Amino acid sequence: MKQKRWLFILAAVLLLACDADEKYSTRYLCNFVFITDYAPNCALTRSLDNGGMFVIVKPSAKEGVVHLMLTPNTGTWQESETDVVMSTAIANEKLSYQDMGARKGLIIGCCNVPDLSGNRLKAYDAQCPNCLEDDDTKSYPLTFDDDKTQPGVTCAKCHRIYLLESEGMSMSGKKDTPLYQYRISYSVNYKNEHVLRVQN
Repeated sequence: MKQKRWLFILAAVLLLACDADEKYSTRYLCNFVFITDYAPNCALTRSLDNGGMFVIVKPSAKEGVVHLMLTPNTGTWQESETDVVMSTAIANEKLSYQDMGARKGLIIGCCNVPDLSGNRLKAYDAQCPNCLEDDDTKSYPLTFDDDKTQPGVTCAKCHRIYLLESEGMSMSGKKDTPLYQYRISYSVNYKNEHVLRVQN
């Protein structure tokens, strides 16, 4: 009897693990690394422990140096907090900002309520998944929705609204594809640096 119980528990754990893996997209390569110690006051760093705050992150090259352009969904920000110059060797030379989802853009932030695993951090692609599935040759950037009751993003083409604290689900009520979601971790490395990773 005990063996059957253990087999059932093992099967349930494996099923939950498979479901967890399925929510993460592998359609577009994502391998974003950001050491928050180099920009402790920027909008991205501050969003990681501020419930309900999300930031759209896009790389931009200026005179051979990568800048992370940050668009937060809340607050008033100085330019230095939304235009992060990745000028250190580790930030600009040893890290690549090419693999950031469908069109080099991510939505990263912190939910007010943790998910079942206790994680409050979320990372999504900054492109509309339903429009991409209709036509992958164009760009469909998402922007923050004006509704302040729950963080969301909207697509200018199809007008869908996606809820960032609800696994990126669409509000349309149809069986829409939710936002492409990526794995996210925030931890301290062997150099005692705080490292944010967003990956497939």
